Amino acid sequence: MVQLAAVASIPVPPDTLADKGRTVWDRLWTAGQAWLSPATDLDLLTRLCEAHDEREALRDAIADEGYMVTGSMGQRRANPLLSELRSLESQMTKYESLCGFTPTDRARLGYAEVKRASKLDDLLSKRQARAQ
Repeated sequence: MVQLAAVASIPVPPDTLADKGRTVWDRLWTAGQAWLSPATDLDLLTRLCEAHDEREALRDAIADEGYMVTGSMGQRRANPLLSELRSLESQMTKYESLCGFTPTDRARLGYAEVKRASKLDDLLSKRQARAQ
């Protein structure tokens, strides 16, 4: 397995990103600094952040137009932007997975999150150990 160097600094966000995309850009490069590489992941992270901008625009449009709109025959129907939003969110999940931003993908990359035991878990473990 090839070990990639951690990201020393966050790459400059592309001009194609709006406010939401830039915020996500900073958050994802910071969160994934241990495994992301500007040499190989820049384009994919750009598409993911652009998708965040597009998602925000779709959600704003749906909020303005409503979940139900008038169809071509005057009938009430679900806003067609809802299916566009769901399709975009599905693609975003794929991008996130490819970049290692799901728990399963982080584990596959060897960056599984350490789960911290709660005080209740500690007490129950101690109680069980004494009982044995």
